[in-house]
Amino acid sequence: MKTYSALAFISPILATVVRLPHQPANSHGSYLNRTHPVNLEPRDDITVLCGAPPDYPDSDYPAFDYSYPIGLLLSGRDLKLHVDAGPKKCKQAACNEGGGAGVFLCNDQSNAIDILYTDIGFFAQRVFEKCKHRQDGSDYIQEGQAFNPDNWNVILTDVGSICTASSLPGFP
Repeated sequence: MKTYSALAFISPILATVVRLPHQPANSHGSYLNRTHPVNLEPRDDITVLCGAPPDYPDSDYPAFDYSYPIGLLLSGRDLKLHVDAGPKKCKQAACNEGGGAGVFLCNDQSNAIDILYTDIGFFAQRVFEKCKHRQDGSDYIQEGQAFNPDNWNVILTDVGSICTASSLPGFP
């Protein structure tokens, strides 16, 4: 399972490398284009803060610890995660069995939201890229938060010892 998810994490990057020229990214609906390879170019409307949010545990995990949670999200196809009305309503989106490094989806809207797992994964990748740093010869990821202009955000941080999102709904 972890090997499959690691491949799912790397697949969008490989798809970008082999993308045929002049294939536009889907600008409607989700952030990921399901009919063409993923467009990984930076977006001006995504703000990423490293070391945030301050009310979550301070965490610094080896980069590899995030490969399963982010890969799991990116393999979510058309599945969506529901989060009740906010503000500041958060739910575990993906994590390693047994806890540790994981991803939360937070809703700051006054109504409930349903966000594609792949979109959550896309935002998690932005945090992963921006908050990565070298420590003792290895890559580590500092906790961080990526904000969507539609008033929801994704947090990479320590989920504690209880992981409630080590698989996607309907999958073992």
